[in-house]
Amino acid sequence: MTADDERRPRAGATTRDRRRRRRAAALGALGAAAVLVLGTACSSAPQAPPPAPVSAPAPAGSPAPPPADGDATPAEPDAPVLAYGATHVFGDGNAVTVSGPVAAPAVAGAPFPRSLEVTVTVRNGTPAPEDLSRFGVDVTVPGDREAPAVDDGLSGTLAPGEERAVPLRFALPDPGPTEVTVEVAKADQTAAGEDIPGSDEAPGSFVSWEGQV
Repeated sequence: MTADDERRPRAGATTRDRRRRRRAAALGALGAAAVLVLGTACSSAPQAPPPAPVSAPAPAGSPAPPPADGDATPAEPDAPVLAYGATHVFGDGNAVTVSGPVAAPAVAGAPFPRSLEVTVTVRNGTPAPEDLSRFGVDVTVPGDREAPAVDDGLSGTLAPGEERAVPLRFALPDPGPTEVTVEVAKADQTAAGEDIPGSDEAPGSFVSWEGQV
């Protein structure tokens, strides 16, 4: 396995947490003040309207006010979560299918009670040869615990229209039935064939399959 085939660690679920801005509302006190002014005007002689309040400038370093409704940042779309056996097509035309994981005995030398095997099938739907090393496969179980890979992962080149099924093994930390999540992330590459850092964490670059094993 070469350095180019190694997959970069990803932050898992924490990298896909969506941050949503919340607007602060302070209309209650303003409404109460308006009612008080209206009641005073009705019980006395007409008077000149009170001067409009003047807002003092915010001190240096104060946080910016919350955005108005039209300025709110739209939430990023959630990454798709599929059932095993389903096929996902990335934006560039590459299609990936992950078969249901199959439990197996422990891997010799690994401190885990079981192992599992999944078959990842990639079809090159682009007009150019595709480097399979740009597809990273990670497996986790509940608690965001990693199931370490036993094999080196995907490698080699697919010609346009070609399809390849690759079985991959992982060490399973749970001895009994558990939910298994398989995530496939696709990194973009430069013309020279080098991975673009962070491209496999961008929205639309990863997809997950979930199910019991």
